[in-house]
Amino acid sequence: MKFSNLLFVMGVALFASCKDDDNSTPSGATILKYDSDNVTGPLLAAGEHELAVRFPASTLAEHVGKKLTEMQVFVGSVPQAIIIKVYTQGNSSTPGQQIYQGSVAGTSTAGQWNNYKITPAIEITGEDLWLGVYVEHAVQQQSIGCDAGPRKTNGDWLFSGADQAWLTYQERTNEAVNWNIRGKVE
Repeated sequence: MKFSNLLFVMGVALFASCKDDDNSTPSGATILKYDSDNVTGPLLAAGEHELAVRFPASTLAEHVGKKLTEMQVFVGSVPQAIIIKVYTQGNSSTPGQQIYQGSVAGTSTAGQWNNYKITPAIEITGEDLWLGVYVEHAVQQQSIGCDAGPRKTNGDWLFSGADQAWLTYQERTNEAVNWNIRGKVE
């Protein structure tokens, strides 16, 4: 076989084998997110923090009747405590009632995406949902990942145990990023 024919056959074979690189989203599932690929993570002081993303009712309208089945979080360094939380509608700057909590410290792996099942799954009812990750640090560290920005509204909420307030990360630091926190809806 001529070399040029061999290259053509190999090119066709490679093209035919290409497919979507995101195999983590099964057919019929949707990933709720504001972020893009992980780039780094915020350097948070020792203490208690909660990082969250808010999905307003308007962004969930097409998912009413489906269920939140999983949270996906990029974990940098595993903190001494890590708990995933889901809240219902509060207002535009504070989550409402907590409807789910699960400690995932023993199942978290540093430097990669971690998938945490929500059991039982949470029905999407048409209210806002806040997806949060509570972390506790003994020392300053980067525990939860973020993208490079630009910041999207509701993609960077941060509660600090030091001041007991929910503010955006941009309000706290003037940095424009989005947390690597996602929700899978099926």
